Amino acid sequence: MIRWTATRAPILAAVAGVCAVLPAAPYRAAASRQPRLTFHSVFTGVAPDGQHCTWEGAVEGSARGRLTIALRQVEEASAAARPIWHVASRWDVSDESGTHSFSADLEGMVDWKAGTIRLGGAITGGWLKGSWVEADGRLSNGDLAGSFAITPAAARQ
Repeated sequence: MIRWTATRAPILAAVAGVCAVLPAAPYRAAASRQPRLTFHSVFTGVAPDGQHCTWEGAVEGSARGRLTIALRQVEEASAAARPIWHVASRWDVSDESGTHSFSADLEGMVDWKAGTIRLGGAITGGWLKGSWVEADGRLSNGDLAGSFAITPAAARQ
């Protein structure tokens, strides 16, 4: 029994190594095709609806052009005094070429004390509709800058 285990152990290790590498390959390939954007925006105030804070700015990367962000707190008004908010937002990107314009509805957290924002959601219209978006940003003097990655819907299946 010991001889059987000793002769089969290297084979088992080789098979396990191949199995560990093979499933990761499609994900690496998809990640290399993942559109990435950077953004910087300036706080423009409270929207006319009185519910949303708005920022306007620019995006660069897989799409280049103008960006408008409308963000609102999801919890009750009394939670506004807390340093961390659960938020919902609408991101509208108007690409200069017109081919990569899109709108996305994102939800997540803003940590006002740390000056960070982390959101995720779907592209609801335009370029890559149905794809997943993850946005990470930093707030500085009220302005918002950061990046977001788009995982195309086909890569998520």
